[in-house]
Amino acid sequence: MPESPYLSVIIPARNAATTIGTQLEALAGQQWQGRWEVIVADNGSRDDTVARAEAWRDRLPELRVVDASSVRGGSHARNVAAENASGDYLLFLDADDVAEPGWLAAMAAAAAEHSFIAGVSTASHESASDPRAGMGRTTRWSAILPSKGFLDAAATNNLGVSAKVFDEVGGFRESMLASMDTAFCWDVQLRGHPLVRVDGAHVSYLMRTSLRELWRQQYRWGIGSVQLYVLFREHGIPRSSSAGAIVRVLGLVAMAPFSIWSVDGRRDWVGRAARRAGRIAGSIRFRVFEP
Repeated sequence: MPESPYLSVIIPARNAATTIGTQLEALAGQQWQGRWEVIVADNGSRDDTVARAEAWRDRLPELRVVDASSVRGGSHARNVAAENASGDYLLFLDADDVAEPGWLAAMAAAAAEHSFIAGVSTASHESASDPRAGMGRTTRWSAILPSKGFLDAAATNNLGVSAKVFDEVGGFRESMLASMDTAFCWDVQLRGHPLVRVDGAHVSYLMRTSLRELWRQQYRWGIGSVQLYVLFREHGIPRSSSAGAIVRVLGLVAMAPFSIWSVDGRRDWVGRAARRAGRIAGSIRFRVFEP
C-alpha cells in the first residue's frame, strides 16, 4: 500500500461560532492513525469563532488558528491556511458542515494514490418541510459534476489536493466573486490532474436556512458562472444557448403561480430565478453576453 501523506485539514471560518464546534467535534472523533493537523483560518470574525476553535486544542493536539483577515473571502482564507500548512496534502472542509465518521480515513487512503480528490456531500436535512433543507432536495454537490462538456467540478467543503499541485496552480483565485471552487477544480485539471471521487468520504452539508439566504447564494453562483466563462473561454468552455436562456426565463414565469404551494416548489423556483438573475447581472458586469 502507498504510504499515507501528512494531512493538513483546512477550515476557513468567518463568524462561525455557532457551527465550528460541531465540525471540530466531528474531526476529533475521526479514527485514523496517520499524522494530520487542523488549521482554522479566521477570516475576520466578529464573534467568538477563534475562542470556540481554540477550545478544541486539548482534543485536536495539532490544531492551529491562523489570522486570514486581511482580505475578506473564503479563497483568501484557504490560501493563507495553505501557506501555513505543514502537511504535504491539503484537505478542505467548511466550518458549518460535518465530516461524517470514516471521512478522514477514506480521504487519506485516496490521497496516498491520487493528487486531486473530492468526497461526497449530502444535505444534512433532506425533508422539504424542514426550514434547514435549503432547496428541499439533496445538494447538487452530492457527486462530482461534469460541467456541460467541459471539466468536472466539486465543492471546497469536501476537497483534497496535494500541496505540490496546490502550489503549482497558485491556490484559489481570490478575484472570483463566486464559484471559486469550480475555478480551482478547472485550474487543477487543466494542469493535467484528474479529479477523483472518494465514495467513502462523506460530509453532511448544511443547506441555506431561508429563501433570502438561498437567493443570495444562487444569485452569486449565477454571477460566478459568467465569470467562469470569461476566464476559461480560451480553454474551450462552451457558451450557453441564447434560445435556451429565453426558454428557461419563460419557464420560470409560467411555473411561478404553481411553485408557491409547496416548500419544495418555492425553494426550487427561488434558486432557479436567482441563478438566472445572477447570470444577467454577471453579463452586464463582465461585458459579455452569457445568458
